[in-house]
Amino acid sequence: MILIEKVLLLKKSQIFENCGETDLLEIAAVCEEIEEEKNVTVFSKGDDGNCMYFIYRGEVLIHDNNNRLAVLGENEIFGELSLLDFEQRSASATTLTDCYLLKIDQESFYDILASNTEILKGIMKTICRRLREQDKINAELIRLNEQV
Repeated sequence: MILIEKVLLLKKSQIFENCGETDLLEIAAVCEEIEEEKNVTVFSKGDDGNCMYFIYRGEVLIHDNNNRLAVLGENEIFGELSLLDFEQRSASATTLTDCYLLKIDQESFYDILASNTEILKGIMKTICRRLREQDKINAELIRLNEQV
């Protein structure tokens, strides 16, 4: 994939939608292309986290053992918490289909963040959206448990 293709791809993501082309070029330059077959564990819960992934093509299951947390598809990201801290992975990620991913390492990303807060804002929006979705699920589970 050439650099401009990566830029166009990144621009489609909510996390990078407010970034300028210059910033996207910088991010695209540090993206590693990864192809994974169906049913491959990208990372497991408890692994040290040091990168995030952007889904170009395919679907990825985010799960905790047999508990399905999310199914993510094209133009979505996963593993983004590992760009912000050095904690272990809170869930596992497994490909549901053949996938083409872009991987962004934490160290390279920190260098880019030093000069661009729009990227950090995009990550924060994504995390907030996912937390709100999880809050809705938790509230529904509590409501169902109270009915039992």
